[in-house]
Amino acid sequence: MPHTPTVPCALRALLAAASTACGLGALAAPAVDPAGASASPPPAASPRAETYGEFRRLFDARSYEQAMAKAQELVRLIETEGAPGSDDLQVALMNLATTQYLAGEYVGAEASYLRVIGLAEASGRPMTERLARANAGLATVYYAGHRYDIAAGRFEQAIALSRRSEGLLNEHQLPLLERYSDSLTELGRYEEALQVQKYAVRIATHKFGERDARVAPSLEKLGRWYARVGAYDLSRSTLWSAIDIVEKAEGPASPNLIGPLTALADCSRRQLLGPTRQGTLADADRPGVFHDLTVSPVYSPLSPAAEGQKALERAAAIAGERPDPSPAQIADVRAQLGDWFEARDQPERALPQYRLAWQAASHVTLGGKPLSESLFDRPVLLHYVRPESWNRYANRPRQEIELRMVRLNVTVTAEGRVRDTKVLEDSGDARRAEQTVQAATTARYRPRFANGQPVETPEVQFMQAWTVLLPKAGATAPEDKPPKP
Repeated sequence: MPHTPTVPCALRALLAAASTACGLGALAAPAVDPAGASASPPPAASPRAETYGEFRRLFDARSYEQAMAKAQELVRLIETEGAPGSDDLQVALMNLATTQYLAGEYVGAEASYLRVIGLAEASGRPMTERLARANAGLATVYYAGHRYDIAAGRFEQAIALSRRSEGLLNEHQLPLLERYSDSLTELGRYEEALQVQKYAVRIATHKFGERDARVAPSLEKLGRWYARVGAYDLSRSTLWSAIDIVEKAEGPASPNLIGPLTALADCSRRQLLGPTRQGTLADADRPGVFHDLTVSPVYSPLSPAAEGQKALERAAAIAGERPDPSPAQIADVRAQLGDWFEARDQPERALPQYRLAWQAASHVTLGGKPLSESLFDRPVLLHYVRPESWNRYANRPRQEIELRMVRLNVTVTAEGRVRDTKVLEDSGDARRAEQTVQAATTARYRPRFANGQPVETPEVQFMQAWTVLLPKAGATAPEDKPPKP
C-alpha cells in the first residue's frame, strides 16, 4: 500500500519539538513543575532548593542529559526525607520523567511515569490532573518509541482523565487527541481514528462557531487525515471548506490560508503517488469510515497534479507577498514545494525550492541554532510503498495481535534516494524483513543539506510496523507469517 508519512508544516513541527510548554496538551511531555508546585516548598538555602535551581537552569538551557542527573539527585534527596508517596516526590518524578524523555531515555521515562501513576493511585487521594499528565507523558513515550498499541491505551486514559477534571470539550485534550488518532491510524484502526478526529473538530466548533476562521486548523487536520488513509474526495471537501471559511472571514491573502493550501497539496501528492490502490481501499473496503453524508464531494476541474502544485504556489505567494513577510513561513512553504517535486521524482525541480527554503531559514534562529539546520540537518521521509500485508490482521480482536517493528539502516543519497540497506532487526521473521527492504527501495526523502547543498547521509533508520498474530493457547509459534511475495 502506498504510504506518504505524515509530514506536517515543517515550522510547526519544529516549534512543537522545541517547546516544553506546560499542560496536558504538551506534545512532548508535561512540563517541569516549578518548585512552588510542591506541597511544601523547601527553604531557599536548602540542598533541595539548590539542586532544583541547578536542574532548572540546565533544563531551560536544553542540556537534558546534565539536567537528568540533577533531577535524579533531587528525587534521592526527597526520598531520604522519608516521604515515599508525597506530592513533592511525585512532582520530582514528573520532572525527571520529562527530562528523560527529552534526553531520549525512553526506558527511564517509562519507569518514572509508571512510578508517578502508582504513587498517585495508592495515595488514597489521587490527583486527576496529575494522573492525566502522567498518563499523557507515558503515552507520548510509547508513541515516540513506535509502540502504538500501548500508546493508544494510555492516550485513551489520559483523555478520559482530562475530561473528568476539565470538561468533555476542554481544549487541553486537543494535542492528545491528535497523537491518539495517529496511534490508532498506525494500527489500522481507522474507524476509531476518524471519530477522534471528528471530536477535535467538535471542540473547535463548540468554542468558536462553525464559520469562524479559528475552526480551520481542526478542519485542516481532519482533511490531512482523510488524505493519509486514502479518502481523497473527503479530504478535498474538508480542506476546501477550511479555505472557504478563512477567505470569507479574512480575505484571499490571509496567512491562515497557508495551512489548508499546503494540506490540499499533500492530498494531491498522496493521490498521485498511489491513486489506484488507495482509492479502492477508501471507496470499497471501508465504506463505513469514509462515506460521510455531512460532507459534499468536491470535483475539481484541475488534475491532482495541477491542483496540488497551484495550491503550493499560492501558499508560497501569500507567504512572500505579506506586508511583513516571515522568513520562517517562507522557508516552511518553499521546503514543502521542494518536497512536492522530490516525492514526484523530480529532484532537479526540488533543488531550487530547497535552496530558497535554506536561504530564508538561515535568517531565523530556533532553539539556539539556525532554522536552516533544523529543516535540513537530517533526511526527511516523504513517501514509500508499504508492504501489502503489513496490517493484514488489523481487524482481528486486539488481544489476538501485537505490533512488531522491522528496523533498517539505509543510506540516503543527495538526490533523496535509498541505497546500502542493512537489516538491524527483522521482528522475528526474515520474510517480513525482506519485504521491508523492498519497501525501503521505493522511499523518497528530502535530503540533508550542508552549507546550502544536498549531501549523502549514511546510517538513516527506516522502520516498518507489522501487525502479527499472537500464539494461540497451546501453540508453539504465532500464525503471523506474511504471504510470500
